[in-house]
Amino acid sequence: MPRRRRPELTKNVNELRLLQIAPRVPWPLDTGAKLRNYHLARALQGSMRVTLLAFGEQSNSTQLDAAYERVVCVPRSERYSTGNIIRGALGRTPLPLLNYTTPEMSAALKRLLAEDRFDLVQVESIHLMNYLSLLRSRSRTPVVCDWHNVESDLMRQYAEREPNVARRTYARRTARLMSEAEKRALKEFDAHITVSDEDRAHLNSVNSGARIFVIENGVDAGHYSRQHSDKGNRIVFVGSMDYHANIDGATNFARNVWPAIHERKPGLRFMIIGREPAAEVRQLASLPGIEVTGNVDDVRPFYREALAAVVPLNVGGGSRLKILEAMAAGVPVVSTRLGAEGLNVSDGENILLADSPAQLASQTIGLVDDGNLRAKIVAGGRALVEAKYDWKIVGAKLTAQYQGLLVEMKRN
Repeated sequence: MPRRRRPELTKNVNELRLLQIAPRVPWPLDTGAKLRNYHLARALQGSMRVTLLAFGEQSNSTQLDAAYERVVCVPRSERYSTGNIIRGALGRTPLPLLNYTTPEMSAALKRLLAEDRFDLVQVESIHLMNYLSLLRSRSRTPVVCDWHNVESDLMRQYAEREPNVARRTYARRTARLMSEAEKRALKEFDAHITVSDEDRAHLNSVNSGARIFVIENGVDAGHYSRQHSDKGNRIVFVGSMDYHANIDGATNFARNVWPAIHERKPGLRFMIIGREPAAEVRQLASLPGIEVTGNVDDVRPFYREALAAVVPLNVGGGSRLKILEAMAAGVPVVSTRLGAEGLNVSDGENILLADSPAQLASQTIGLVDDGNLRAKIVAGGRALVEAKYDWKIVGAKLTAQYQGLLVEMKRN
């Protein structure tokens, strides 16, 4: 197929076309990755025309129309197939990349590149980097990788905490292969987006010459505003409960922190809210004062009845949309320092930070007992998200970065 001419970069910015390639159709908005992908695309709509190519079933949701000019869905076979698991164990390509590399996606991408010309391609996570060679063969369009996390680091953390020997060994190998893939990605993509300064510093330590800019996670502040009644009896932990960092955080809090809180405040309820709770999370519902909701259509009713939100994470990376949502909803947050990593928060001003079980219990009880402290943390949290983390602000920052990138690449 003849290579299409690269679009001229002198056109108005609102005529620029962006292709977003994502591991999943970002609807419903039930994971952090979906929230980021959808809201970044929606925030760009005022300045760019965005096309989505993603794994998933064709969505009939009109909500996607607010973010995308066009949506192309690619059905996906079983992720953890026996063949992929064996190839991940014996080959040079890590399992997370194998799971998202299919002939169907390659064919859909070829069709899109033949039908349309794009000024930018934004690839959502390193999981999709195997399509970079296809993009290079069909177009000279700049390709940007959005690093939601540093995946090799997450896999190493998982391996360190996994008790099963076989799974731990596989995870260690996968972490090593992911690290090698990340080194290639830092050389081969034209630019990179991270969600935090910490992730940018980590990637720059691997490749100091890579173009990397930070586009933080955000929140639709208006969607969550004025949700809190301050009359509830719930302590909430919100997140995807099939994600290993959230599973670890929920189980550790329930077993090592919650008993001290429940003893002091027996009228409180600890609610674990999020999609697809793993078996060890579901089992927590048998403990006194704990509820596990599973999937919910809307978290806002739970925030209305929450006295505090906890983010008791001990593993993970990136930055936490769940903290920003709680702040926007007017719910004070107690978090570990790792849980709040990547966010420009101030302990005692807009969040309470603690790491040991005793500290987490003490900070949570303090919020419940002290209405003035709750009001202070709530006001500080709302002010922070409205000033820095609303998706409109984050999207404007991304638009400016893309304009600068296109000018720089044209010059070079």
